[in-house]
Amino acid sequence: MKPTRALNISFILTVSVIVISYFIDILDLQSLLLTLGLLILFYLLSLFNLLKLSKDYKQMNETIENIINDKLKAKIISKFVAYRELNANLNRLVKKIEKMTLKKEEDQLTIQILTNNITSPIIYIDRDGRIRYVNNQFLNSFEANIEINEIYEKLRIKKIYKFIDDAFIFETKDVKIIMINDRYYQANAIPINNNENNHFSFLGILFIFHDITELKKYEKLQREFLADASHELKTPISAIKGASEILLNGENHSAETVREFLSIIESENARMERIVNDLLLISRLENDKVIFKFEMINLESLINEVCKILQIKLESKKQILHLHFEKDLFIKGDYERLKHAFLNLLSNAINYTDDEKSITIRTYQDQENVMVSIKDEGIGMDEESLSHIFERFYRVDKARSRATGGTGLGLAIVKSTLDIHKAKIVVNSKIDEGTEFIIYFNK
Repeated sequence: MKPTRALNISFILTVSVIVISYFIDILDLQSLLLTLGLLILFYLLSLFNLLKLSKDYKQMNETIENIINDKLKAKIISKFVAYRELNANLNRLVKKIEKMTLKKEEDQLTIQILTNNITSPIIYIDRDGRIRYVNNQFLNSFEANIEINEIYEKLRIKKIYKFIDDAFIFETKDVKIIMINDRYYQANAIPINNNENNHFSFLGILFIFHDITELKKYEKLQREFLADASHELKTPISAIKGASEILLNGENHSAETVREFLSIIESENARMERIVNDLLLISRLENDKVIFKFEMINLESLINEVCKILQIKLESKKQILHLHFEKDLFIKGDYERLKHAFLNLLSNAINYTDDEKSITIRTYQDQENVMVSIKDEGIGMDEESLSHIFERFYRVDKARSRATGGTGLGLAIVKSTLDIHKAKIVVNSKIDEGTEFIIYFNK
């Protein structure tokens, strides 16, 4: 029953009792009027207070609902002037809620900043299977069309869904290598538990996907390198072993035969030594174990020295060398290492160019770079070969390369040396038309 209705009923009953008292001569007329006047005044005061209290109650209820629904941010409650203690408590409650909300927003922002700057895709799913957090890397890497509070069953990437589903079945740590969009990921499932009074309760699972594509690529290259190195060393070892066995078989060999097989042993031993030395050099270059002495180098002087070293080789093939130097071009680098790189490039040009053909070396510059071009009129390369020439042990013409004593590591060493100098090398080539190597050095 509402307070105003109860007051009305009480008023009517009281008036009835007073009127009856008058008729049975308990009260005289003057006492009746006085009593009724006081009663009406009391009734009006009570009704006013009840109405005011009802209005205050309604306002207080609306205020509490606004607090609950977070519609009273940055406002001070002052509606209940008559209830100062209530106003103060409500104000403290609002301020505390605002502070907690602000702290929550700051924590969420911190988490977003941290996880969105981590290169690994991350997703957190609670024990009910709902997505509670996902970073940008997850959405972009997997092209996932999901939102917060959705169930993980909405994930359309089968391999990720299967991994997540298995993790929720067992609720234990799990690590698996999965391939998505031609990239390898190490998927990690990390259960999150809440520890209260030594009692663990399962909250959800955090999933982190580390991109290990480059590591897989490196492992593949390492396996291929070991296989290629073994294959390259096997040939000279077999030749040395065969020649040694023939010499040691107990027969009386002529001096000419002995000299022939000793020559084979010496030649193959030298070849094996070159392979080992090149392997050691490229390993040291790629592991930063070679000390580089950087200085300002005059390109014309460096290339003239390289050409002088290979002059006899050029003359033996009757090849013509054209040199075009732009005067006073300097680069910063290690003289001996760059000399070794240019020796490899010019030596390759000589080896893969037929007799009486031309080789041209040119130096020039633009606003950003100093360039060196080494162009031959050799056998050239197709597009498939161009994409592999800087790989270890790759040969365009295996027979010609072995005949000239090449190890198949020269261009790999050139590339590593230029990388350390922060220089870029570009190759242009056509079959039977020749090849041009252009090196770009930063000014």
